[in-house]
Amino acid sequence: MRTAGMLIAHDLNLTARANWTDVLARHGKIHGVDFVMVLRDGSLFSSTKEELPEKVMTWTRGDLLRRPPRPPEDHAIDDAGDLLKQEAVRRKVPRHPGERGKKPHMTMSTRNPTRYWSGIRIPLFSGLLHRPESALLLAVSDSITGNGFFFDPLPWIFVAAAVVLISVLFWIPMVRNITRPLARMTLATEEIAEGRFDVTIHEPRADEIGRLARAVNHMTARLSAFVKGQKRFFGDVAHELGSPVARIQFGLGALEQRVAEKNRKRVMEVMEDVDQLSKLVSELLAFSRADMRSKTVELESINLLPVVETAVKREATPTAKIIIQIDAEIRVVASSELLTRALANLIRNAAKYAGPAGPIVVSAEKRKDVVKIEVRDNGAGVPEDLLDQLFEPFFRPEPSRDRDSGGVGLGLAIVKTCVEACNGTVSAANRQPNGFTVTITLKT
Repeated sequence: MRTAGMLIAHDLNLTARANWTDVLARHGKIHGVDFVMVLRDGSLFSSTKEELPEKVMTWTRGDLLRRPPRPPEDHAIDDAGDLLKQEAVRRKVPRHPGERGKKPHMTMSTRNPTRYWSGIRIPLFSGLLHRPESALLLAVSDSITGNGFFFDPLPWIFVAAAVVLISVLFWIPMVRNITRPLARMTLATEEIAEGRFDVTIHEPRADEIGRLARAVNHMTARLSAFVKGQKRFFGDVAHELGSPVARIQFGLGALEQRVAEKNRKRVMEVMEDVDQLSKLVSELLAFSRADMRSKTVELESINLLPVVETAVKREATPTAKIIIQIDAEIRVVASSELLTRALANLIRNAAKYAGPAGPIVVSAEKRKDVVKIEVRDNGAGVPEDLLDQLFEPFFRPEPSRDRDSGGVGLGLAIVKTCVEACNGTVSAANRQPNGFTVTITLKT
């Protein structure tokens, strides 16, 4: 802008005032912008017919009035002075301080239409013997760059593209080197959270990610040992309690026949407690024995319908209506014994908690290479915040664990262990407006 102002001022000083508009138009065509010049007396010269916005005109007049031109030094020049003296006078005319600056006096934008303005002060001479006249030269464009006249964005675009390219070349491999192991460890920890402790993370690295992988492997091994030790303890305790409980039941049965009528009621109450203890021992044994993985369980392709019919027959009650909706051709890969035990536990729970509320439906649907088995009832369901804990050992939605409310909370834990031993998954959900569904997913 400063260079263009100097060139335009030079051409204007050599051109008649009547042709100043043509000079502005010629320079505007060269630089790709429109030039407008405003004199201190309010005279306006423009390369276009566009009127100057009031906002720009007000600012321009204020700038010109705020900075009047300084008069030239007093030199004795007679009317017949030669051109050399006259040129010397012109050269000694001091410029306004603002004219020496490199920055434009004014930059602004206007709306309706959107235009961008940049201005600078230039000196004009009306004649050789007259003092300079201050003018404000404005460059105006509808582009914020002024078609490259205000500034050229192309070099900055190249710089930005180069920075992005270098970042992509250098950072993406490093980021992928970090995110890929983290994604693998996230997947492994999700499987560990589901109770699958045979997961191992292989990350032969010496940095923090490698240390994290080794820590996860160590944690998995410890958790696996704790869980196996817990279930082994349950099995040992249940096995040791089985014989004494059986002898107590036998003794109480014999005692009931010999005691007096007034004491028989007390003996029967003790027998009920012992029966409850016997059921607990049986569930502990079932839970410990169900802790088998696919390596120790022989899986085979079996017909699903006979397994479901066996489980229904085993757990059917007079108060619960059970409906089977399974195609006789559906087959699954599982252990017949473990799958029967899992389905029997689900049907028993449904009959116990929702049997009188409506029919219990056992259905199966084949989807691609898996079969989804559902056990649905019309009961009250389970609070949503407790669904994730249903398959944990000894967890019950009800705080009480008496003989009226059911078992000890091992039924669904046994279901999960049996299904996972068959390489399947199990989940639970509430139905709308009421009811409860447990879904078992097995491979075909």
